[in-house]
Amino acid sequence: MPTPLRNLSPAEPTWLPPATWTDLATSGTDAFLAAYATDLRIERWGDALRVLCPTPPAEPLRQTLFHPPALPPWKPARILFQIESSKTATFLLGSSYTGEAHELGLTYNIDLTPGISPGLFPDQRENRAHLRTLRPSKLLNLFSHTCAFGLVAASVGSETLNIDASPRSLVRGKENYARNNFRGPQHRFWAEDVRRVLPRLIRRKEKFDAIILDPPTFAHGDRGNAFRIDRELEPLLLSCRQLLAPQGSLLLSINHAHTTPLSLASQVRHLFAEQNTPLQIQPGFQPSDTPPDRMPASLWLTAED
Repeated sequence: MPTPLRNLSPAEPTWLPPATWTDLATSGTDAFLAAYATDLRIERWGDALRVLCPTPPAEPLRQTLFHPPALPPWKPARILFQIESSKTATFLLGSSYTGEAHELGLTYNIDLTPGISPGLFPDQRENRAHLRTLRPSKLLNLFSHTCAFGLVAASVGSETLNIDASPRSLVRGKENYARNNFRGPQHRFWAEDVRRVLPRLIRRKEKFDAIILDPPTFAHGDRGNAFRIDRELEPLLLSCRQLLAPQGSLLLSINHAHTTPLSLASQVRHLFAEQNTPLQIQPGFQPSDTPPDRMPASLWLTAED
């Protein structure tokens, strides 16, 4: 997600065109970036609008929030705003932080409590849509958070393995599976350090038709073993390559201010050229509601053998 907002901008927000609201509704999606300006985000989460801004919204904007320019007309049941760095939010309408949202016809538990991730990253929606078209028989979802990629794969009949160091995130992921009636031993949830799991999967000779590699830029590890993307990315990629089935696909996504799709593709090409391992590389997919400067750098890598 974008970095914290800074500095108030007098600019009016740019709202999604009404036709885009309609297209999203047709796809079974009601979680997206509804409007934005410098230092301002207005997000739709199901029946709620959340405003992230450096100061309370001015009266003209407040009135617009009650009647967003959607087609067909739509009125939120909850509206809240959160000021930069604040640990609290203020409700203009409603009172509940929790609710449901939908993406591509699937249902997700959403929590808008300040300091907690809502539980879904809409900027990855088109990459999830692409994963659905791949219809993998077996998915490895690394740094899985609340398992959105796993849920999409499960919806097309995949076996899924979701791995994240946060037990709390995986609990939310299991709840998302349950909400969509996907249960059973073919769906696994491991609360472990990805770096320790990958060698074990390699030793077991497991193979996956699709792998999602969406690591954090930095994270505290156990035993003082912090995760830093600049030193961890290449070992992770090499391990994932060993786990990728022939003709399998790997999504690599890096949310780092100084990483662009071009620089990431160059790094990947150089790494696998050194390993004499051919891979096809294509850009990741961008949702229509997300500005390019707010997108993570993402690539789809396809094994040629």
